[in-house]
Amino acid sequence: MTYQALVAALINHALAWGGPEPMEIPNVPAQQHTDNWLRVNVVPGDTITAEVGGKPCPRMTGLVIVQIFTKLEKGWGAAYDIATRIGEHMAYQSIGDIDTLAYTPQDFGEMNGWYQVNVSIPYRC
Repeated sequence: MTYQALVAALINHALAWGGPEPMEIPNVPAQQHTDNWLRVNVVPGDTITAEVGGKPCPRMTGLVIVQIFTKLEKGWGAAYDIATRIGEHMAYQSIGDIDTLAYTPQDFGEMNGWYQVNVSIPYRC
């Protein structure tokens, strides 16, 4: 699998999430937001050699990071609600040759007028 195909598959799965919050993806112009919203990024990790039989069998790893932005007055409760819903949508999935693992939320607090929580979902392919 090429890295381009891997990123496309992960982004498409994220976009299939049924949540009401709009989701931004890389290389698409950002919009002005007045309510809660998300941004999805795929960050490559190490490529490892899983086995060497007739030829090396590389495995690509990395993280899907979903940045969640909620209005400051809604605070961490709304952000963690969204984090749980998107985390459950993305974790423990088989998307073609890609497997995703358990999600982890990270609280970043106030960022540029928004409350931010990031959800990290490891993947391997």
